[in-house]
Amino acid sequence: MNEDFLHYLWKFQQFTDRRIKTHSGEEVDVIQVGEHNVNAGPDFLNARVRIGETKWAGNVEIHINSSDWYAHNHQNDRAYDSVILHVVYANDKSVIAENGEEIPTVELKDLIDYQSFRYYKSWVKKAPFIACEAQVGEVPGIVKSDTIQSAAVERLEHKSQDCLQLLRETKGDVEEAFFRMLCRAMGQKVNALPFEHLAKITPFKIFRKVMTNEQDSEALLLGQGGFLDAGNKDPYVIDLQNRYRFLVKKFGVTPMPVTSWKLLRLRPPNFPVVRIAQLAKLYHKQGAIAQRISEATTLDELERMFSIELNSPFWKTHYNLSTESKATPKRMGKQRFLIVVINAVIPFLFSLASFNKDRV
Repeated sequence: MNEDFLHYLWKFQQFTDRRIKTHSGEEVDVIQVGEHNVNAGPDFLNARVRIGETKWAGNVEIHINSSDWYAHNHQNDRAYDSVILHVVYANDKSVIAENGEEIPTVELKDLIDYQSFRYYKSWVKKAPFIACEAQVGEVPGIVKSDTIQSAAVERLEHKSQDCLQLLRETKGDVEEAFFRMLCRAMGQKVNALPFEHLAKITPFKIFRKVMTNEQDSEALLLGQGGFLDAGNKDPYVIDLQNRYRFLVKKFGVTPMPVTSWKLLRLRPPNFPVVRIAQLAKLYHKQGAIAQRISEATTLDELERMFSIELNSPFWKTHYNLSTESKATPKRMGKQRFLIVVINAVIPFLFSLASFNKDRV
């Protein structure tokens, strides 16, 4: 048995009996399996399950043996505090959460079609990287181009629907909706969800009140992200901490846990604190930009709008808030700009047109 196969079983709910129960006998109703996480942290994020009569929202961790929780030292990693269900092949040890309660565990060894597992092992052993890769050269060029275009349109429609929902949630507040969309795009795939959460707990109507001051903007966003650790003694960070404490009292905001963020396999320019500081500078420099984006007529105009650099002495020598590094410019480059355009600007413009049309 291996964890990849268990991930497959959970993701597609391929059990021999749909009526799954925890080790203590409570029935488990899987409402949403969660998003498969291939980076650091729990294996499935933002899952929703009903255990007995209680509905839970959080993360799911998967292991061969339940004792692997301790073998992997998850008990000392705050990123696993939000695990609501432990899915294992064999339940050989109870796992106790930080609050002293046992984490509900589902054992799978009696719920597996072992013939499927044998097929799986055979396929993994023999299959090429892409199962149909030998036939790709036989596909006509027009079919390839049409497939790529169709996939691009489908992705755009999906992202536009997400943004349209944001416009409805914010009652047509274009600045709030775009702020959330932009935050998610700044996180790319690895930190999209933490960035999205940052935008939710830092409403744009609050952020707007401080963004005329670059340091206050940084302090609010970095503080809300959980990055302003009181133990940091750098004068620049201490100033941010003092500013954030004042803003907390003024606006009554609450930070997110810093364990929400992922750094594994990230290049330093993509570290969350760098992207958050760039986001703060973008709004400090440009102000509320959703309306300006809707009025832009060329890609060059948009690129100039997003052309920013962290040029303070602190940011020139830091990729995080605690360790000094070689002096390097922290620019929002061409590639990052295009990612923002594809994942935020274009979907926003499409959804804005649909939203305005619906209100006519």
